Amino acid sequence: MAKYRLSKSKILSGLQCIKRLYLEVHHPELAEVSEQSECRMAVGTEVGEVARSLEPGGVLIDAGGDVEKALRDTGDVLARSKCVTLFEATFEHNGVVVKTDMFFSRPNSRRMVEVKSTASVKDYHLPDLAVQYWVLRGAGYEPDKVQLALIDTSFVYPGGGNYQGLFAQVDVTAACREKQREVSQWVKKFKEVLEGDTPTVEIGDQCSNPFDCPFYGHCSAGRVFPEYPVTVLPRGRSVASALSADGFEDLRDVPEGRLTNPTHQKIWRVTVSGRPELDPAVAEEIGRQPYPRFYLDFETIAFSVPIWAGTRPYQQIPFQWSCHIEGKDGCVAHEQFLDTTGDLPVRKFAESLIATATTSGPIFTYSHFEGTRLDELAAMLPGLAPKLQKIHGRLVDLLPLTRQSYYHPEMRGLWTLKAVLPTIASELNYEGLEVQDGDMAQLAYLEAINPETSQERRETIRTNLLEYCGRDTEGLVSLTRLFAGASD
Repeated sequence: MAKYRLSKSKILSGLQCIKRLYLEVHHPELAEVSEQSECRMAVGTEVGEVARSLEPGGVLIDAGGDVEKALRDTGDVLARSKCVTLFEATFEHNGVVVKTDMFFSRPNSRRMVEVKSTASVKDYHLPDLAVQYWVLRGAGYEPDKVQLALIDTSFVYPGGGNYQGLFAQVDVTAACREKQREVSQWVKKFKEVLEGDTPTVEIGDQCSNPFDCPFYGHCSAGRVFPEYPVTVLPRGRSVASALSADGFEDLRDVPEGRLTNPTHQKIWRVTVSGRPELDPAVAEEIGRQPYPRFYLDFETIAFSVPIWAGTRPYQQIPFQWSCHIEGKDGCVAHEQFLDTTGDLPVRKFAESLIATATTSGPIFTYSHFEGTRLDELAAMLPGLAPKLQKIHGRLVDLLPLTRQSYYHPEMRGLWTLKAVLPTIASELNYEGLEVQDGDMAQLAYLEAINPETSQERRETIRTNLLEYCGRDTEGLVSLTRLFAGASD
C-alpha cells in the first residue's frame, strides 16, 4: 500500500493548490471550514439522497468511514451480482481511492453517474469524473458511460415528495477519456508533493478559486497586506497582475496615467486623495422624484431541491420585505413583512406589499433584484399580477446611479450596499448585527422554519432578520438624502 493514499477530493485540492493538498494530509487541524462551506456540503448531501431515492433497489455501501471495509463490500456485491446498482461504491487503483455516487453494473455494460447540486457543467467537474474513471478502469471496472446528473431548473415540483424529473443527465465519457494521461501525471506529482516538505505557495487567486481554501487563515497569518491592494480594481484581474509584476502592490503607489479604465482612474484618484467624490449632478436626478418615496428590499430563499409544490429548483422565493416610507416633510415610517411559518410565503408576501406600497410614488431599490422577483410573483399569482406590475413600474434602481456618482476610498472597489452605507454614516454598518448578509439571512430563515427550532429561538431569529432587512432600507433613505444634498 502507498504511504499516502490519495482520494478524489485530495487530488482536486492539489489541482487548486499543492500546499492545500499537503496541509490536508499532514496538518488537517489547521483547516477552518466556513459556515457557507458546510452549508454547500449539506446541500450536496441532500441532493445525493434525493437522487438515490429515484433509483429503488440500489445498494448503499456504508462502511462507517472504514475504507478497507468499503472496498471489500463493494467487491463482494459486484462479485455476487451482475445486475446491481450501487451507491457510494468504493474502488482503489495505484493508491487512489474513490467513491462513486452511483454505479450501475449490468451483464453487458457499466455506467457511472456523479450527482451534482449545480444546474450546469463546471470546469472542476471534469477532473472530478476523470479521476473516478481512471481508478475504475485501473481496478477492472471501466465504465462504458460516465454521466453527470445535474439539477434541471425547469423542473416544477408537483409536491408529495415526487422528484422524478429533478435531474438532467449529461454524457461526459469522451471528455473523461481524454484526461486519462493527465490524471496519471497528477497522481505521480501529488504523491511526490506529499513525500516532501511543505510547498511554498504565495497567496493568490487559487485561495478562492474554485472554492475558498480552509487553510487561508493559516497561510495568511502574519502577512502584512497593503491597505489598498491593487486587487480592489473591479474587473481588473489582468490589470492587477500587471501592476503586481511591476512591483506595485498598494494602489496609492501606482503612478498617475498608468490606469486607462475610467472607473479604475476614479478609484485610484479617490484612494490617493483619501477624499470621497460625489457628483453634484446626482442631486438633480434625485430631486425629480416626487413624494411619498418608498425604499424597498427583499430577502429570498432558493432551494436546490424544492420543498413547496409549484416551485422550481433555485427559484428565488421571497419571504421578507422591508419598506421605509418618506413624506415630503421628511418624516419616515417603516413597514415590514416576514413569514417564518414554513409555508409557501409568496401570496402573503405579495398581498402585504401591495397594501403597503399604495398607488403612487417612486420605489427605490438597490439593483434589479426586486424587479425580477416582482415579475416572478406576478407569474405565480396571476390574480395579483396587475398590481404587482404597477409596483414594478415605479421602481428606481439606485445602484447604477451610485456607481456613476459616488465613490469613497473605504468602499475598496465595491458598490454593494454593505460597502457603501458605512461610508455615509458609521451607524449604518452591519458588523453589530446577528444577520449581516444575504447568505446569513437564508441560513437564519432555514433555522426559523425548521420544525425542531424552539419558539423562543424562532422569535430571536425573527428579530434578527427584521433588524437586518430594515438596515438595508434605512440605508437607502440615507443614500438618497446624501445624493439630494450633493449640490449644496
